[in-house]
Amino acid sequence: MTSHSRRSLMCAVLAAAGALTLCAAPAIAAPEAPAGNATRAGSQKISVPAYFYPGPLWDRLTQAGTGVGLAVANPYNGPGDGDDQYTAAIKKADAAGISVIGYVATGYFGTTGMTTRSGSTDPDEWMRQITSDVDVWYRLYGGAGLGGIFFDEGMARCGSGNTDVARYIELKNYVESRYGDDAVVVDNPGTGVEECYTEAADTLVTFEGDENSYRGHQPEAWESGASPGKVWHLVYDVPDAGRMREVMELSRQRNAGHVYVTPDTMADKNPWDTLPPDAYWNTEIDLAGGGATRR
Repeated sequence: MTSHSRRSLMCAVLAAAGALTLCAAPAIAAPEAPAGNATRAGSQKISVPAYFYPGPLWDRLTQAGTGVGLAVANPYNGPGDGDDQYTAAIKKADAAGISVIGYVATGYFGTTGMTTRSGSTDPDEWMRQITSDVDVWYRLYGGAGLGGIFFDEGMARCGSGNTDVARYIELKNYVESRYGDDAVVVDNPGTGVEECYTEAADTLVTFEGDENSYRGHQPEAWESGASPGKVWHLVYDVPDAGRMREVMELSRQRNAGHVYVTPDTMADKNPWDTLPPDAYWNTEIDLAGGGATRR
C-alpha cells in the first residue's frame, strides 16, 4: 500500500492496515485565493463517513436534513449480514433527503498486495468479491432506500492502456446497470487522481487527511473546472470552530462540493467514528449553505 493511499477510510478503521503518523499542530494561516479562472464551489453539502453504529449520532446526522448530502454506512467494513438498526437508520436518512451509500473495499485490485477475504491478490477475484458486496448491500438495504456505493481503497492512476481506471468504470457501470442510473457511485483514493477517473464515479474523494496536510494540499488541475459535486474533501484533526471555518473556506476555494471537517483525530485509528460537538457541527452545516450540490 502506498503512503498516500494510507489515507483511505478502510485504513482509518483497521489499525492492522497501517497506522498514520499524525502531523504537528499547524500554524494558522489564511486560505489561499483560487488561481486563475478556477471554479469556486457555491453551496456545499456536508458528506459524512458515518462509521458509527445507528443511534444518537445517526439521529443527529439525520436531523441536519438536506444540509447533509451523502452518508457512508459501514456496518462491518462492508455490508455484513444485515442489521435491523441499519435498516431503520437508512430509512430515516433517506426520508430526510440524505443519500446513504454502502462501503465496499476494492483493495487497489490487489496491486499493492492486499488480498480478498479468500486470500487472493488476483484482480479478477477482487472484482468478484466487490460486485458480490455490492449485490449484498442492495439485497439487505435496497428496500430501505440505499442510495449507492462507496468504493474505498481506490486507485489514482489511469494505468497502462487505462487498465486501472477501466476496472472502476466497470464497477460504476455494474452498479448503475443493476440498480439504476440514479445510484450514487463514489471512489475514494483519498488523494488527487488523474482526470480519467472522472468517468469512473459521480464523486471522487480527492483528499483525506489532517488539517496540516490539507493546508499544503495541491489539487489536481482538472478539479478547478469540474462540477463541484465531483469533488469531496475529508479533513480531520481540526480542533476548533475558528480553524474549521478556515478549512471550510479553503475547501470552497478548491471547488469541493462535498466536504466534511471534524475535530476527531487518528488517536484511535478512526477519525470517522463520531460527529463533532453540536456547536461545531451546526456551524459547519450553516457554513456549507445547505444548497443543492449537483452530481
